[in-house]
Amino acid sequence: MLNVLPTASSLYQSNILLNRCSCGHCEPMPTAAESMCCREVDAYWALVQQLLPPRDVPCLTPYPPFTLAVVGPLQVAYLAFRQEHGPLQASRAEQFRYTAYRQIVRWANGIIGREIRKAIPACVVAAIRRQYSEEGHAYQGFQCPNLSESENKHT
Repeated sequence: MLNVLPTASSLYQSNILLNRCSCGHCEPMPTAAESMCCREVDAYWALVQQLLPPRDVPCLTPYPPFTLAVVGPLQVAYLAFRQEHGPLQASRAEQFRYTAYRQIVRWANGIIGREIRKAIPACVVAAIRRQYSEEGHAYQGFQCPNLSESENKHT
């Protein structure tokens, strides 16, 4: 009888998600940096806590201002991005996902700077991927900036 045990890496990553999700909307993500819940990141949970009147909302993603601020105005937000940076060489769904990620980071953290990246809670990424999905598409996930390239630009 063959006894197949999960790898330490797969156990670690699944435990991170299972132990960290408090909202009930997170989905498995490929890295520890991406496997966080909106309730554990102060900048994201503060968006829910600012509700007037205060309500018991378990997750940021079904909260109506999330839809209005992140999912709703993406066409206008993408046009503003394209005007400043040029068009993304990507499908329409990928352009909108990229823009939605930028919108939620800005909403939660304010303007953070061009080369600063912040991981987004798993529930938020999952909601954006569901809204702008592509069949058979392999999602890229969070990537830290390449510091050696940015250092060369400034020297």
